[in-house]
Amino acid sequence: MAKYNTKREISLEDQKSGVEKTTTHQGGQGYTQRPEAELIGILATGMGNNFYEKETEREKRFRDVLDKVAKVNKLFAAKALIYARTIFGQRSVTHFGAVEMIPHLQGDPLAKKFFTKRDKKAERGGIIWRLDDMAEILAAYFAKNGQEASLPNSLKKGFKDALEHADTYELAKYQMKNRGVSLVDIVNLVHPVETPKNGFIYIPEQDYLKATAGTKFVGKEYQKNEKGEVQVPALRALVLGILKQFNTVEDKNTEAGKVVAEKVKSGEITQEQAAAQLNEAKTENYKELIETKKIGYLALLRNIRNILKTNDTVLLDKACELLVDQNFIRKSLVWPHQIDLALEVMLIEFNGRQLQKIAAALDEAYEKSIPNLSQLLPEGKTAVVFDTSGSMEGGWGGGIKIDGKPSNSRPVDKAALIAATFAKGTGGDVYHFGTSCAAIKGWNPNDAINTLKKSFARHIGECGHGTVYSSILPELERVGGGYDRILIITDEQGADSFEDTYKRYSGKYGTPYVYFINIVGYGPTMAKAGNKVFRLFGYSADIYEKIPHLEMNINEVIDAINRIEI
Repeated sequence: MAKYNTKREISLEDQKSGVEKTTTHQGGQGYTQRPEAELIGILATGMGNNFYEKETEREKRFRDVLDKVAKVNKLFAAKALIYARTIFGQRSVTHFGAVEMIPHLQGDPLAKKFFTKRDKKAERGGIIWRLDDMAEILAAYFAKNGQEASLPNSLKKGFKDALEHADTYELAKYQMKNRGVSLVDIVNLVHPVETPKNGFIYIPEQDYLKATAGTKFVGKEYQKNEKGEVQVPALRALVLGILKQFNTVEDKNTEAGKVVAEKVKSGEITQEQAAAQLNEAKTENYKELIETKKIGYLALLRNIRNILKTNDTVLLDKACELLVDQNFIRKSLVWPHQIDLALEVMLIEFNGRQLQKIAAALDEAYEKSIPNLSQLLPEGKTAVVFDTSGSMEGGWGGGIKIDGKPSNSRPVDKAALIAATFAKGTGGDVYHFGTSCAAIKGWNPNDAINTLKKSFARHIGECGHGTVYSSILPELERVGGGYDRILIITDEQGADSFEDTYKRYSGKYGTPYVYFINIVGYGPTMAKAGNKVFRLFGYSADIYEKIPHLEMNINEVIDAINRIEI
């Protein structure tokens, strides 16, 4: 709103452009970004270590640039943090930034609004996206100011409002009982009132009286339902320690375990009968959650092994049906590597017909989870290059561990899978390299992802067993000319340099984005980072989430931030 909008010292056009010369990390001439653009760059990529900056250095740079922006336009700075939390999905950097914003917000009505809960449907509100954001912000605040520091009124009012607008499910899910700052700690600090939005739980009267004994709730009137159970406001239940998670696999199976344990303790059933009853109860729990789609996609992936252990073919069929549900996959935003890792677990523990069903379903799910990278990524021509040198024979699963144990997969298999995923998703050109580099032609983008992976992986050794990075760009130039984006999937175990050929290539075609996707996690890197050279680690969500952020159009992001409603 206008009353919060402070006067600009520079125009919006200048806000979006760099104007001052500087020296780059690599020693060359560059231009400083306007503070707003630099702020967005840090918010997009987080505060972890990178090539040139340790985390503490990056924190200082972030603090300085946030201070510059907030002094000119505190509303934009606040909106940028909210945008980073809700759109970029960044956590630590936004929690740190929220604390750094406190001095800039003192005495401003914007302060309370900034620390409120964001309404996801209305797309309005503050930086609290999930209730655990409050705990992380408080932890950052105490780390900066000391454990005895008093809280600003704006923060307390914002957090109070966030708690009063939280529903029962959120209060139950984000209790953080084993954290340094729990949700109950926050309640005790900001004193929210019970609201209808919080909802209620129902428990036996004797349990309620036991829980309230010796508390301020003794003697307070309460209502009962037709079953004689006490209606307890969820916020009160949280403080009393009787608020439990519900409608989750863990919650339902825990309750089933308690019921069975009581029967064993009373002598009603034997241990053997208990095992059978518990398995039956868990099977019914899985059926209910799957049929009603109250189980999340990642929770379904985590519990596939448990579903297999029930030996219930009907349940297994329902689970497989849900695994390949296109809408469920799309809404869950599951990434391909998460499905592949679930399959790795299955291959370690199971075999036979049941595994065949699950493996087929997971293969299909992987195919459907490949994001439409042509839309996810900015426009441009993509080259996907993967390492087929001798070191990629490996045997240690590209540094990937399943249940703490190294996988039996070769690094080249994971590299080929990532290459196939990006090539199919973007329509990119595919190359492989060792001592030399060569294009892979004639592959069919309509083939299944595993067919492409196996086809690509079979090229191992064809370009020699060495790892020569200087061979890559000359071959790309010869076959495909200029590219806007080059992904190099490798273990980074080479003895030469990539930089000279990169400079020559950039001089001829313009500077492309280059991503070294390190599939094994070794320390050394084959290229210095620059404005368009980045290093990612291959078997994580980074390869899908970070690239769009790194290639974002700053002007479009600035416009989107300015449209944020608080």
